[in-house]
Amino acid sequence: MPSLDSDYPRYLATKRTVDDRAVNERVLRRLATELSGRDRLRVLNLGAGIGGAIERLIERDVFPADAEISCALVDVREANVRAARERLPEWARSQGYTVSELADDPDPDSAFDLDSDSDPGSDGDGRDGERDGGSPRIRIETGTREIDLRILVADAFSVIEEGEWDLLVGQAFLDLFDLDEALPALLTALAPGGDCYFPITFDGGTVFEPAIEAVPRDRLERAFHDHIDRNGGDPYAGRPLLTRLPRENAEVVAAGSSDWVIHGRDGTYPDEEATFLGFIVDTVADSLAEDRESNLASDALADWRERRHEAIETGELVYVAHQLDVLANYQ
Repeated sequence: MPSLDSDYPRYLATKRTVDDRAVNERVLRRLATELSGRDRLRVLNLGAGIGGAIERLIERDVFPADAEISCALVDVREANVRAARERLPEWARSQGYTVSELADDPDPDSAFDLDSDSDPGSDGDGRDGERDGGSPRIRIETGTREIDLRILVADAFSVIEEGEWDLLVGQAFLDLFDLDEALPALLTALAPGGDCYFPITFDGGTVFEPAIEAVPRDRLERAFHDHIDRNGGDPYAGRPLLTRLPRENAEVVAAGSSDWVIHGRDGTYPDEEATFLGFIVDTVADSLAEDRESNLASDALADWRERRHEAIETGELVYVAHQLDVLANYQ
């Protein structure tokens, strides 16, 4: 089976239905209310992957009608950006939207006025990446909205220094970093009165069922979360946002759970969720197998992986990950 390292776009595609089901609709509707009535909206989507978050905002009518909407989607992985550039026009046409390519925008206040100089290549941690200034712009017309998109290979922490944005979107993004360092830097990207929306933010729950005695559930969860922490991420990134955002002059206006909950029915999983579960099982097992501090025996971990894949094949594996969606307004 492909791994995250070898086929990250495939992983993102398989989890689209999982995210759609998990995202907190109340928080999403509050975002739509916050944006309503604006005649111009500049959106920066950090860690945009293959474009799933933007697709959802368009599908669920979150963007204001009759507004000038420009979105910059940035991701450090070139493979994700290539996939997004192919996927987004195809997705839009499949929804009955009109898609057209646009010339570069010379407006210095445009959301697309990004420095085209290139930086060194990525090391995969989300902070270093190659800036791609030659990306095409596309326009998606939905009937009441025209949404201009540019999709860039870029380091998120350099893009935020290049202008002010009305909406910052970071889906499944903040848990990759130390919040104390990342959050103040990210908020500098927002214009006064701008909004930041952080859906699917990991918040410290990793549950697999049924239980396997050789690798107790609480021990595996603790080892996996410790591994995330040792590698520069934050396995409990969701709940601290509720107190840290106000300290950075950002008022939390809505928050709610967005847990992944996956279980089989009649021995199968919907859509591509069996493949998604395979990615998750291998990611956890590979992470702990390579981490000398996890203190999990290699034979027990190998057995855990094998039995989890067997449970996927029979539709018996249950997986739950606890996450939060948080929306804040920057003062």
